[in-house]
Amino acid sequence: MKKAITARVACALACLLTWGCDHPMERSFFREPAGATVERLRRYELPDQYKIFRYGIDRIEPPAFELADPIAERGPMAVPFLLEQLNGTPDDKTVNDVLLIFMAMARLKTYDVQRDLALMETLSSKISTMRDPFWKTEAMRSLENIRRPS
Repeated sequence: MKKAITARVACALACLLTWGCDHPMERSFFREPAGATVERLRRYELPDQYKIFRYGIDRIEPPAFELADPIAERGPMAVPFLLEQLNGTPDDKTVNDVLLIFMAMARLKTYDVQRDLALMETLSSKISTMRDPFWKTEAMRSLENIRRPS
C-alpha cells in the first residue's frame, strides 16, 4: 500500500515537473508585453525563432501568424533549415506551419518560392501525405497562394 502511494506521488511529481517546465523559452517570450513581438523575435537565432513561432501558432490564441515574418526575412538562408523541419517531423501541423513561413517569404519577396521547383515539389509531396482533411485543405490553399500570389 505504501509503495503504491509513493509510486503515485512520484508519478504525479514527474508529470508536474514535465508539464511545468515544458517550453520555458517559448512561454517566457509570450509572457512579455505583446507590442513588439516581431521585433523581439528578430533578435533570436533561427532555431529558436522557429520554436517560438511554432509555439505561437500551435498554442497561443489567437495564433501569432505575424511571427512567420522574421523567419521569412532570412530568405534563402532559412530554406535548408525549414526543409530539415519538414523532413524530420513531417506531421500535418509541421507541414502547415512551414508553409506559413514560405507564404510569408513569397509575400515579403525575400525568396522566390514558386520558382524553386525542387522546393515546390517537396511541398506538394508533403501535402499529399497529410492525413487530416482540414490541415490538408489549409496546406493546399497555402501552396496555391504561393503559386499564384495576389
